[in-house]
Amino acid sequence: METKSEADKVIDLRGMSCPWSILKAKSQLIVMDPGEVLEVLSTDPMMIKDFPKVLHKNGHQLVQIIDKSEVSRLYVRRGKNEQHK
Repeated sequence: METKSEADKVIDLRGMSCPWSILKAKSQLIVMDPGEVLEVLSTDPMMIKDFPKVLHKNGHQLVQIIDKSEVSRLYVRRGKNEQHK
């Protein structure tokens, strides 16, 4: 995994649990341009386990995870497979 300290967009999903947090993040990725990076803030420990599986299926790339006790930060590069809505 490469590292990325800056994101093109940030979505704050703290307090939200799976699957809603995954659906919200995925919806944000759809409207982004290919190659842009989304920073996902999450307090749900399942997000780190489940979200990467969803990303791979949709052609997105997990760039970095910063997992801290108060909040996890997942950096995701939007893939080219999904179309803008």
